[in-house]
Amino acid sequence: PAHTSTMQNRMLKKHKSNLDKSRPIAVLIPDRVFRNEDLDARHEHTFYQHEGIYVDKGAHAGMLIATLKTFFQSYYGKELEAKTQPFYFPFTEPSFEFTTTCVFCDKKGCNICSFSGWIELGGCGMIHPNVLKMAGIDPNVHTGFAWGFGIDRPVMLKYNIEDVRHFESGKLEFLRQFK
Repeated sequence: PAHTSTMQNRMLKKHKSNLDKSRPIAVLIPDRVFRNEDLDARHEHTFYQHEGIYVDKGAHAGMLIATLKTFFQSYYGKELEAKTQPFYFPFTEPSFEFTTTCVFCDKKGCNICSFSGWIELGGCGMIHPNVLKMAGIDPNVHTGFAWGFGIDRPVMLKYNIEDVRHFESGKLEFLRQFK
């Protein structure tokens, strides 16, 4: 599903003038999204996602990975290893799933990471040339990357919340712990 990716075209068109001034397009898009999902402790049909878009001359996948790794290391306050694995998303090519070492067990394996030592945090990739073209940006001159991550999963990991369904439950005892 596209979730917030449908906003890429609007944001690229809106901020295209940045490129004419030799400035990048750098946008974060938060939104509530819905998907057909089998519910369990780590999957919910309703959640919040943030999409990031960065376009400039010479933007490449290494910059994407470094940006995401830097963010998550800062967010969790610890060094993390990062890796990507190929995946398919319709608005990026190549596309990846972004994974970091488990913030709880540091790759030893635990219930949170299904004993793999790694946690998949979201999808990302290089913005497809056709997406750039549709926004009036020449993909031979400018390249870009994008990511879309649920906000709930990183919060779950940071605050040791065992079930994503708590976020939409409306239970006051859950909410009161975050005074």
